[in-house]
Amino acid sequence: MAIPLHSHPSHTHATVLAACLVVPLLGGCGSTIRADFESAEPAARNAAIVDAAARNDRAAIPNLVRMLESDDPATRSLAISALERLTGRTHGYEAWETPQRRDEAVTRWRQELGQDAGAR
Repeated sequence: MAIPLHSHPSHTHATVLAACLVVPLLGGCGSTIRADFESAEPAARNAAIVDAAARNDRAAIPNLVRMLESDDPATRSLAISALERLTGRTHGYEAWETPQRRDEAVTRWRQELGQDAGAR
């Protein structure tokens, strides 16, 4: 019996990240997506997140924190999964929380990174 992804929040981040690591391996589903945090395309940003996590790229942490502010819930979920994988922390961030609660957690991330809380 399949368990809905949202039923186990403690496993949600890892499950989403694992699924996104497997999907690109399927290939043959259209054009190749270039991983790019700066792209206007959500798929390219998501690919950059997955790539950073797979490579344990700690230099990508500021970009991952920026991705927590995405309008796309999938991007937010991937970003917090990658951050948790790289740092072991979430700072209380939950991708499905209210914008206010997400903003509070992003502020905590920015403080840890020594960034201005108003930086975007």
